[in-house]
Amino acid sequence: MPHWTSDQLQGLLENREPRAVFDRAVELTQALGMTHLGIRLHVHTVARGNDTVLYNNYPPEWNEQYERENFCQLDPIKSLCHHTTLPVLWDEDHFASTPRFRKAACRHGLRHGWTQSVHGLRGHESHLSVSRASGKISVAEFYEKGAEVLWLCNTLHAVLCEHHQNRLDAVSPPPNLSDRELEVLRWSAAGKTAADIACILSLSQSTVNFHIRSVITKTNASNKAGAIAIAAMQGML
Repeated sequence: MPHWTSDQLQGLLENREPRAVFDRAVELTQALGMTHLGIRLHVHTVARGNDTVLYNNYPPEWNEQYERENFCQLDPIKSLCHHTTLPVLWDEDHFASTPRFRKAACRHGLRHGWTQSVHGLRGHESHLSVSRASGKISVAEFYEKGAEVLWLCNTLHAVLCEHHQNRLDAVSPPPNLSDRELEVLRWSAAGKTAADIACILSLSQSTVNFHIRSVITKTNASNKAGAIAIAAMQGML
């Protein structure tokens, strides 16, 4: 990685405090000839689903406008990155259907750049963007620096997602299921119907269904299958 020194890399890898890690990453980004760095984390937890966390050094006015005008719903790069881990170079074709979004971004210096995404095995997802106001990104520059941006995306993804998952897990403890609820859930996970479980546990079928509904509520799941999956991920089965 000729654009970065060993001291710069070591400074990033030795840090675990999120803001310090991001600040080091900005230095590395600017060493690549880019001005702005932004990363959007989609952190998955069992109890809360997906939480979105943002880090960037964009102009505050852009961040405010992005939120105020709900640009998240218009951002074509964000939509693309949900479905690919290939780097997405910002070209005009991507913004053809969102000219207002494109014009506003350019006005704040986010004109030329690309976005790299990482989709983790635990359901986490990160989109990292590097950009600048002037100097079109050539194909040669895109390929020359793409490996470094991919490395940076993977590194920030690992460090920041771990930090935020631990924080979210701390405020979202595992669901508190009763012994009977766990018993019903384990039999459900084994493929037994409510009628089967009622016979096995000498309960009425309505009581079994009551416990299943309670488990679904406590796990914040949408159905019985979801509750089983959540309990399994929490090591409760």
